[in-house]
Amino acid sequence: MSGLAYHLVVNALEGASGWTPRSRFASSVAHAINGHLPYSRYIAAGRTRERERASEGEIERLVRDWMATDLNPSIQMARSTSQLAKALHVYNAYNASAGLSVRTTVSSVGPNSQSITRRDLIATDEDPAPCRIGSLVVLDYVINTVQRNEREHLAPKICSLVDIAGYLGVAASAGGETALVFEREGYIPVADVARKLGCHQRTLERRLREEGLTAEALRMATRLIRVTRRLRSTESLTTIAFGEGFSDQAHMSRAFRASCGMSPSLLRSIT
Repeated sequence: MSGLAYHLVVNALEGASGWTPRSRFASSVAHAINGHLPYSRYIAAGRTRERERASEGEIERLVRDWMATDLNPSIQMARSTSQLAKALHVYNAYNASAGLSVRTTVSSVGPNSQSITRRDLIATDEDPAPCRIGSLVVLDYVINTVQRNEREHLAPKICSLVDIAGYLGVAASAGGETALVFEREGYIPVADVARKLGCHQRTLERRLREEGLTAEALRMATRLIRVTRRLRSTESLTTIAFGEGFSDQAHMSRAFRASCGMSPSLLRSIT
């Protein structure tokens, strides 16, 4: 089995396997940077849930819980709009661009949020029912969130690492405090972050390692989120890239392709 799967479905299916708030936060950071996991792990998690006879309701609950901490740029863009057509455009563009082993596309949405979907299996193995259910719950979550945005006239919101740290109750951890500094200050050296937190760089890096994190991962994840937020502006991509510490626009594009399989220009053009 080769290829990639979306991290959220994998992690959700593994969700009862010892995850803690801090490991959940570390996962959010990691998958803001690289939003994919091996397809083999996706299949293994699905088969485990199948053997455990997990119900459709249980799988839906797990996926919806993990959606709340998903910072991937494509999902952030899709769920922050109040226009369903744009959200589905982002969803389909992601599935077409990210090199997934299973590609799910939606062609229309009916009166009662009934979507017409197509799943193309690129890999050789049939994905287990829990995997199929989990993938479709992601789509359903996006549709419901966008419809709520429209119904309640909610302004677009791109979640930050600080938001997720607060949601998970780890704002006072080394990772949460470091994320707050990067969110406020932008692209600054790790030594400066440590000074602002009142400790030495080595001490900060050790505390982060204990939480499964690195300062560079937190900085990169924060940069990608800040760029995602700025894509809604009229600023040029070059201006955004330099402003967020990338060497040039191409460097920023490579980082986004690793994160969500899409370039910033593609994300901007469909939102």
